[in-house]
Parts: sequence; structure tokens; C-alpha cells
Amino acid sequence: MISARPQKIQNFLLAEIPDHPRDIVSVTAETFNVTRTTVHRHLSKLIRSREIIKSGTTNGATYYLKSAVNKNLSFEIKPDLDENQIWMDCLAEPLSVLPDNVFGICEYSFGVIFNNVLEHSAGKTVRVLTAWKGDSLQIDVVDDGLGIFRKLQATFNLASEREGVLQLIKGRLTTDPQQHTGEGIFFASRLVDRFFIWSYDLSYYQDNIEHDWFIETRDTGLPGTGVSLLINRDCTRTLAEVFARYTTEDAEGIPRFDRTHIMVELSRFGEERYVSRSQAKRLLLGLDKFKHVIMDFKNVRTVGQGFVDEVFRVFRNRHPEIKFKFINVTDDVQFMIERSLPDPVSHLGKNFLYHH
Repeated sequence: MISARPQKIQNFLLAEIPDHPRDIVSVTAETFNVTRTTVHRHLSKLIRSREIIKSGTTNGATYYLKSAVNKNLSFEIKPDLDENQIWMDCLAEPLSVLPDNVFGICEYSFGVIFNNVLEHSAGKTVRVLTAWKGDSLQIDVVDDGLGIFRKLQATFNLASEREGVLQLIKGRLTTDPQQHTGEGIFFASRLVDRFFIWSYDLSYYQDNIEHDWFIETRDTGLPGTGVSLLINRDCTRTLAEVFARYTTEDAEGIPRFDRTHIMVELSRFGEERYVSRSQAKRLLLGLDKFKHVIMDFKNVRTVGQGFVDEVFRVFRNRHPEIKFKFINVTDDVQFMIERSLPDPVSHLGKNFLYHH
């Protein structure tokens, strides 16, 4: 039998927690022939000294070394729960091995996603999962709240949850404009290599390496909202670079979030075949908040006359101050745009730019 000296018990806990995160109390009590209360006392001391992390309630608790990268943590959502404290206590040390730019992206992206849960989810519990996948790090934040797309649909009286996805990814959309600018998810989705957000049976995926975005429906039945942030160790992207891409300094030198990039393809719902006036209205909703708009026609082979009229005449006449850049425009789409306008030169104006 091993001597039950306190230091030996604590050394044993630190050595065995990685292999026994859920049953470490019973394993230690049996090994040292001590009570579970004694083991809990030593665990509490290690928690206070910040050498280990406890997740969950006493009966279902899971323990991790603070330095362990792979974690599955659970927190009760309450007023004193703070995203920065969770980052510092649970994630900063094991992720400190990352390059500075990747560490900064993870810190910012985790912070805004976790804060969104605290401020908007109306849930009771939030889980944080971290794992290495080859040379990539994945951070998941999952809550049991109302569901982000359902909340957006209800708050803004949108036709469907899918439209909530479309409006969310434009940026500057928030259910609490007095407290939030609506830019957190926008920037997080562009900072990491791959961004995935899901709620119930609807999900949105953005791949910033392959430049692929899509919305899909799958019958998961999972409540609440989940966000996955995936980034490679060798990512060269920086916070400053991405922020500069979507902000402009005002007269006082303060960066303002006034640029957005939207995929035209995402405005097509269900079995719709052509890009119509109703699709254009979905696409244009909220774009009057920006001064620069990149409209991406990737995978769009044709556009209808109603779409052209709504975007290139109606909206642009109302907002001549907005500078548009239209990218990935095929020859067929360009032909339809110019064919549908009575005077293309007059309607497109100086703030129009094609980029094939």
C-alpha cells in the first residue's frame, strides 16, 4: 500500500488525471486507502493553486490538467461567468505554444463567441471543447439556449431561420444594439481557417482556405447553438490584417466597421432556380449600414431581370454613397446585368467595379 502523505497523493492526482478524468476520485481513494472526502480535499487544493481544472458538478465532475489541450468543460451560465477568466484559467496556458498571430486569433474569436452565449443565448449551460486535429486546433462553444437562428428570425421578423443565417453573416446585425455592434461573429468567421455554426437543423460553414461558404439543413434536433473554430498552426493570417480589410479610419483615426463581403448564392432558398427580386431584397437587407460592399457571384451562372433591377437600379439609386465591388462575375451574368439596364453606364456609375 502506498503511504498516504499529502504530497504523494497530489503527485498521483497530477499524474493520473489525464487517464482518469472522470473516476480519479475513486481510483485515488482505492490506491491510497483514504476516503473520497480526503481526495476531494486534495483536488480542491490543486484547483486553488490553478494546477487542475474541474468541470461539471460533484457527482459528474471531470478533471483536467491546466496544461492539457484536449478538454471538455462545462459551465453554468450565470452573471459572474466571464469569458476572459475562462480563457486565462482554462485555455491560455496550453495554447501558449501557438504562434503569436494564431494565439491572438484564438483569444479574440473564443472571447466574442463565448460572450455571445452569455449575452444572448438565454441558456443554462455552456460547454467548451478543445482538441488537436493533426496540425489544427479546434475550439467548440456549445450552449443549450434558444438557438441563434430562431432568435434572429423572431427578433427581426424574418421569413425563416435560413434568412437569419444570411443576415448574420453580413455583420452589424445584433439583437441588442445598445450593447453590441454585431461584428463579433463576422470577424471570428473570417479570422479562423474554418468556421462552423449550427442550431437545431440548420448550419452555416465558411472555409477561408478554399473560399467556400454554404448553408445546409440536416436533421440533428440538437437544441441551442454550437460554434466550431478551426485553425492551423501555420496560419499566417493576423488580427490586424483582417480588421484592416473590413474597417476604415474615421476623421479621428478610429477604425470603423464599414465593409462587408456577401455571397449572392446564399440568397437562394429551397428550389429557387434564378436570382429574383425577392432574393435581391434578402441580399440587400442591412447593407445600407456599410460604405463598401463586396458582392460575390461565385457559383452564380445567371441572374434574373428583377434581381438586376433591385440591386443595380432601385438600391443603388437610394444609396449612391455605397461603393460596390462585384467579384467572380461570369460573362453570362455580366451580359444579363448590362442587358437588363436601360442605360448601364448611367446606372452602374463610378462606384461600380467588376472583377472576374
